[in-house]
Amino acid sequence: MRPQTLQPVAVQERIQKIDIIRGIALLGILIINFTVDNRNVQPEEGWTGLFDQLAYWPIRFFLDDKFMAMYCFLFGLGFSIQMLRAQERNSPFVTVYIRRLIVLYLIGTAHNILTHMSILPSYAMVGALLLFLYKLPRKLLPVFAILCFLIPTARDFYKSQKAEELVTSTSTNNIDTSLVDACVGVYESTVEAGRYSIITREGNKVFYQGRMKFELLAISDTEFVRKSSPVDKFSFEKDSTGKIFKLLIRPGGRLISCLKIQMDIAKAQKEMERQIAELKKPAKKISYIQFIVNNSKDTWQSLKNWSWSNFFWGSNITNILPLFLMGLYFGRRKILYNISSNRQFLHNTMRWCLITGGVGVAIFIGFEAYNVVIGKNWNWGYSTFNRDLINLSWNLGIMLMAIGYISGLALLLEKIDPIAIGWRKRLSFFALVGRMGLTNYLLHTIPYILLFDSFGLNLSGKIGPFYRLLLALPVYVLLIILSRWWLKHFSIGPAEWLWRSLTYLKFQPMRMNTKNNESNN
Repeated sequence: MRPQTLQPVAVQERIQKIDIIRGIALLGILIINFTVDNRNVQPEEGWTGLFDQLAYWPIRFFLDDKFMAMYCFLFGLGFSIQMLRAQERNSPFVTVYIRRLIVLYLIGTAHNILTHMSILPSYAMVGALLLFLYKLPRKLLPVFAILCFLIPTARDFYKSQKAEELVTSTSTNNIDTSLVDACVGVYESTVEAGRYSIITREGNKVFYQGRMKFELLAISDTEFVRKSSPVDKFSFEKDSTGKIFKLLIRPGGRLISCLKIQMDIAKAQKEMERQIAELKKPAKKISYIQFIVNNSKDTWQSLKNWSWSNFFWGSNITNILPLFLMGLYFGRRKILYNISSNRQFLHNTMRWCLITGGVGVAIFIGFEAYNVVIGKNWNWGYSTFNRDLINLSWNLGIMLMAIGYISGLALLLEKIDPIAIGWRKRLSFFALVGRMGLTNYLLHTIPYILLFDSFGLNLSGKIGPFYRLLLALPVYVLLIILSRWWLKHFSIGPAEWLWRSLTYLKFQPMRMNTKNNESNN
């Protein structure tokens, strides 16, 4: 039999339950982006009023990162649907899928330049790994998902423990002050002119001063670690004459390069104090053109500093790939196609994921709340190992809660149950937003930057989580209205149309015809 050409999914082939879940996930993402997933909204920054607290903590516990994890899960689920459709039609799949990822990456990069808030490039890069994993035996997918989470996490724990041991064994009393004095001086970032790093020595103690000051511990004559966070490394490079000319800072796996300059330390410290004071002031207004220029520079720098090591040992593999694999597992088992046959599985998954995930998130939130009450910054007041342990409970908790939410929503929307039919009808407006998932994800960032960035109303730092929530909800209502209007006239959203057209290398039909209209009713 001749293979058929793989075509985009038709309107009548869509699964409404998935569109509803995607629409709900987008609501959560919008609320998170508007409220808790920002600076200048945390209780420790002064937002301690009753209404701000009532908004902040429930959103932090129930929504923060969980709904982005749901969106991530749905990406893996969508991959499995495409794969199964291709197999059923004996159609080529890999080439089309690669083009699909390339287009998604380009759309996400453009979105990052225009708004500076897109996860899509990461989705596209991690999505490429599914091509190597989708043929794994179905039962191995959850196992591999767990390994993708645990192996990088275990490596980070090991590195943290070794770093702690290094700090314990390091003695600054025996430091060679002549070697340290060669490192003392002012260093300027190779990326941002006027951004200084200052190395000073006070007796046998060495200090780094940037936009904050902390002590360094010597490992050798050219390598140091940060005392409060020993996984952060500082190393100095010498030129051919043996003179130190460069400082390399590696915070959390990233690389920041600074060149030594001839500048008086006292003058540099005064300039640093001025910069810190400027940061505490409301952001200066810039034009949108300058905003795009700055984002373009950031994007270019991230591309220049990209490395396989950071990719495979970073959050992409730890937090994104496991959810992709679990979405792929649900899809290959066709769990959301036939919920009645998988009811017990979904019940058990919902129950245990919400219980265990909720406990993990509660540990993190409780620890955060405790430190807010006692006025302690837990990022600097505890050992690296303890911080990693608390972060582990959060990262594991959000993934489990996301899977629990999806399982619960799938049960709620099962069409066989008369009660579920009512819920499905009540929640059907979410399907409108979900059908245009990519478009609405891109659109929700427009009012955000207009409200909070300096070229817009510049409300960042001026209003807390409660008023931000009041701004977020009307934005979602507007997305519902726009989606309803658009889908009355067109079969797919504009971003989806662009994505499909570039993927299949030809213009796709967009305007709604009578046949499509009837299939939607």
